[in-house]
Amino acid sequence: MKNLDQEEVAQLLQVIQKKPAQRIVHFCENTSILNESLAALCKEYNNDYYMYCTDPVYFAEATETFSEQPHVHTINFNLRRPRYLMQAIEYDYLISTLDFTDKIKTEFLEKCYPIIRTGGNVLLFISKVGYEERDEWWSILEEQYYVSVHIIDNIFEHYDVITAKRMHGWGN
Repeated sequence: MKNLDQEEVAQLLQVIQKKPAQRIVHFCENTSILNESLAALCKEYNNDYYMYCTDPVYFAEATETFSEQPHVHTINFNLRRPRYLMQAIEYDYLISTLDFTDKIKTEFLEKCYPIIRTGGNVLLFISKVGYEERDEWWSILEEQYYVSVHIIDNIFEHYDVITAKRMHGWGN
């Protein structure tokens, strides 16, 4: 996640409700301004920030960087695990800055569905490569029973952000 600007990140984070006791999970594989901004936001509003680090080297770095912040929980996360639900924790927001070039999008979203609280939001960063990629994500989200799919394409120069919502009574 390179080329992110602090002001652009702040603009995007306005979609997160400013209230206490929320849980945010962030699937990431490297450092960015977004990590620091999410940690600061969660500290300010007494929220928990779970960083699911998919790269072991970055996990070690993030653990050290955020060791003094008890509201930040770094986890060395394997995307190939059979389920993503751990300790019955449900999240209000799921953010992914993963590069899905070699990853299965459908499987990822399917495994994420149970960890998102009813009414919870998903924010997926994807590279601005064209309409085909956006349309593919949109279709997969709808197939996996996510609703209110929306594409934010006017904040970042190199990324689009796809948002969606998990609703009660839909899907599995």
